[in-house]
Amino acid sequence: MSAGRHIALAAIIIASGNMLSRLLGFVREPVIAALFGATGATDAFEVATRLPTMIFDVAIGGAISAVLVPVFTSIHHDKRASADLLLSICICVLIFASAMVLILSIFAEQLISLVAADFPPETHNLAVMMTRITLPAVLLLSLSAIVSGRLYAAKKFAFPAFSISAMNATLIVAALALTPLIGPPGVAVGYLAGAIAHLGIQLPGLANTGIHILRPRLLANPHLRQAINLYLPVVAGLIFAQMIVLIDTRLAASSGEGSLAMMRFATRLQQFPLGVVVTAVTLATLPVLSQAAPQRFANLALSNEFRRLLGLTTRYLLLLIIPLAIIMIGLNESIIRLVYLRGAFLEDNVAPTAHALLIYSVQLPFVAVDQLFIFAYYAARNTRTPVVVGIATGMLYIAVALATVNQLGFHGLVWANTAQNSCHALVLGVLLWRATGMSSFRPHLQFAVGLSTASALAIGILLLLKHLLGNSEEGLGLLNLSLVFAGTLLVYVVTIRIFGVQEAKDLVHQLRAFLNRFQPRNA
Repeated sequence: MSAGRHIALAAIIIASGNMLSRLLGFVREPVIAALFGATGATDAFEVATRLPTMIFDVAIGGAISAVLVPVFTSIHHDKRASADLLLSICICVLIFASAMVLILSIFAEQLISLVAADFPPETHNLAVMMTRITLPAVLLLSLSAIVSGRLYAAKKFAFPAFSISAMNATLIVAALALTPLIGPPGVAVGYLAGAIAHLGIQLPGLANTGIHILRPRLLANPHLRQAINLYLPVVAGLIFAQMIVLIDTRLAASSGEGSLAMMRFATRLQQFPLGVVVTAVTLATLPVLSQAAPQRFANLALSNEFRRLLGLTTRYLLLLIIPLAIIMIGLNESIIRLVYLRGAFLEDNVAPTAHALLIYSVQLPFVAVDQLFIFAYYAARNTRTPVVVGIATGMLYIAVALATVNQLGFHGLVWANTAQNSCHALVLGVLLWRATGMSSFRPHLQFAVGLSTASALAIGILLLLKHLLGNSEEGLGLLNLSLVFAGTLLVYVVTIRIFGVQEAKDLVHQLRAFLNRFQPRNA
């Protein structure tokens, strides 16, 4: 199988799991919105989940793509070395994460006062309680992330792809079952239970990867030392990124009750296409890019295969993400009404949440290629450049946020995030273009013309259908929204087909091959 078709097939498998996860997320967020609305209880839960996520990201989360997949890929055929490295990393991460969880649990009250100083006393106390419940999830998610890295390197994509689905499903069930009994802390217990499911569903995938009882060498393991050396710059970048998250949380918490909640609801919708499309394609590409990358980043221009794969995957991502960005920008308010407007989520919450979704959606194409560019650097064992660029664009975020938050409220923070991510993608793209020796746009000309024409026609048909079907104060409604969605996608797909874009043909071919696996065979 060619590398392009391998990427397409692996992306479809990962996207299937991510699609289920995001659909469950569409259930999870309305459940939380219906239970608590855009209130202090949701703000407290948002803080209580942000903090464990921050610790997890620093401890191991960023290592999956930066370190684990490239290093495990390089030793995949040596099962004993892979198992030794897996156990060594697990032990080291558990020691670090356990210490962090213990310390932060003890000082949870002071921590909440730091990151959400403007919470009223009731919301503050609830956030402290929820944080102490959710913090142990860091240990489980850290182990799960290590297992994911090993499985991705072994090209066993299904187990990690469906792990988030298991977590979301568990959280939904627990929130609905426990909240009527114990109140808002029930959803925090659900988050912890979801972390258990996240790890548990992946463990069977290790059955044939050589995991067995070993005496791990820990720091004596040369592969672990290599992983640590690669990860140190990433940790520095992650710590800085978490400082940005703290600033974002502090500014949002001071922007009025419900600001964090509305940002959360808009962010989750933006993350749907990112999870289904971008995560699937980039994770499918990473093991192949790691195999094609030279040992020294300075030799990147010498690797024609690496350059070809990078260009191919960039086109895949843009082909898939742009129509979704168009739809989310054009139908932002109707989407918010359809997904969230029920229970304690009120009419007054619709417009500000929809405006946040519109701003977030503008950055979707940039975020898509940015994730790929970061993975390309990681595959080439260069973890420093993305960190340096990340720190520079983080300072841009701070400047835009401080300049706009007083006038625009939490929407200023959303604009700051969009500016940060878009600039990060542009800078990394230019640097990577030069490093790989790409000097001409001519090979991508047919794709660019087809994509631009399809995008323009899709925007036109969306506006036309929206006008014809009416845009009342209640939004388009489910039926009309579906018609606009389908019509926009249909025009886009037909135009792409007319222009004969090869990447679209590859995706269709692999989707058919994937679906044929589930067809019953004749006896």
